Amino acid sequence: MTMEHHDRLLAGLRVIDAGHVLAGPFVGTLLADLGAEVIKLELPELAQQGSKAGSALRAVEYRNKKSVTLNLRQPEGQELARKLVSVADAWVENYSPGTMEKWGLGFDDLAKSNPRIIMVRVSGYGQTGPYRDRTSYDRIGQAVGGMLYVTGEPDRPPAHPGYMLGDYITGTFGALSILSAVYHRDHMACNEPQLVDLSLYESVFRYSGQLAPEYSQTGYVRERAGTVRTWSIPGDQFQSRDGKWVLILALSPNLWKRLAKAMEQPELVSDPRFADPEARLEHVEELHGIIREWVANRDAAEVYRILSEWRVPFGPINSIADIFDDPHYRAREDLVTVEDPLIGKTTMPAVYPRLSHASGRVYHPAPVPGQHNREVYRDLLGLSEAECDRLHAAGTI
Repeated sequence: MTMEHHDRLLAGLRVIDAGHVLAGPFVGTLLADLGAEVIKLELPELAQQGSKAGSALRAVEYRNKKSVTLNLRQPEGQELARKLVSVADAWVENYSPGTMEKWGLGFDDLAKSNPRIIMVRVSGYGQTGPYRDRTSYDRIGQAVGGMLYVTGEPDRPPAHPGYMLGDYITGTFGALSILSAVYHRDHMACNEPQLVDLSLYESVFRYSGQLAPEYSQTGYVRERAGTVRTWSIPGDQFQSRDGKWVLILALSPNLWKRLAKAMEQPELVSDPRFADPEARLEHVEELHGIIREWVANRDAAEVYRILSEWRVPFGPINSIADIFDDPHYRAREDLVTVEDPLIGKTTMPAVYPRLSHASGRVYHPAPVPGQHNREVYRDLLGLSEAECDRLHAAGTI
C-alpha cells in the first residue's frame, strides 16, 4: 500500500456512483471524503461540454471521486457496468424504481456479476408499496416524511427549510448502510449480496423523534409553532439594533435567572407572570417582548458579549457571509478552498466528520467528466486502447 493511501481511512473500498442529483451522489461523497475509491458514472455528452459541465454543487459533491463516462442505455454500456460491479464493493443508484431492471442492472443482475455486491437504491418512496412509481424530489420527501407539516408559523402555510435536507439525510443513511454491510460481510462471513432500499420520505421520517410515540399514546398532533417551543421558554429569535438575528434559549430556571441578570432586570424572575414554566408559557408574548426590546437596543456584538459573560445559551443566526467571517469556523477549519478544474478556485465545507486517525480531506477536486476513463477502463478492467477508442466513437463511453 502506497503512502498516499496509507492515511485513507476507507482505503480499499470501491464504490460505483451511478446516482444523479443529489441523494445518490452524496452517499459516495461521504465515503470518498474518508478515502474510499468512488467511481462516478457520467453521461458521455458531459465530456463534450467542457466548463459548461461545472457547477458549485458539482465542485463540492463530486470532489475526491473519479469520473468515467458511460451510457447505461446502450447494451455495451450495460456490459461495462456489470464489469465494474465485478470489481466493486458497492453500487449506488437513485433512478426511478424499475429503471435498473430495464437496463439489465437490477439487484439480481448485479449479484450475478458479483455475489458479494452491496446495492444501495434511493428513490422517493422505495422499491415497494403503492406509491413506488410516483415521481419525487427532496421537498416532496420532506412533505411526506412529516417535516414540512411542523415547520413554519401557525397561521402560515408550511415552510420549506433552506437546505435540501431530504437528499442529504438519505445520502447519509446510504453511506452508513454501505459501511454496515461491509462490516457484516467481512466480520460475519456473509458471502451473499446485500440490498439497501432507501427512500426520501423514510429518511426524513426517521428524524421525527417523538412524534410517532406521542401520537400513538395520546393522539397528540404537533402543529406548526413558528419559532416558539412550549418546552423552551424563554426561547426565540430576536433582532439586534444593527439588524442581526440571534437565537436565545433560557429553558431552565437557572438559565432564566442568568438571562434576567444579563438584561439587568433580575426582578423579572420573581414577577408572577414569569415565576414558573407554566406562567412563562401563559405570558410568552410579554416575556419575549421584554427580551426583544433589550436586544433591539444593542448591536449584536454587545448582545453576544453580555450573554457569553452570563453563560446564557445563544447563537447568531448566521448567513453564509457570517460563516465565512466566523473565527470559530476558522479555528476548526470548517471551510476549505479548492482549485476546481471547471469553475476555478472555490471554497466549500471541509470534510466531516473528522477522525483523529486517518481523517479524511479533500484529496483532489471534482474531476472533469470522463477524466479517469483510461485509468478505469484500460488499467482496472483491462480493455485495450483500441477497444476504448471504439467505445468512445460509439458513444458508449
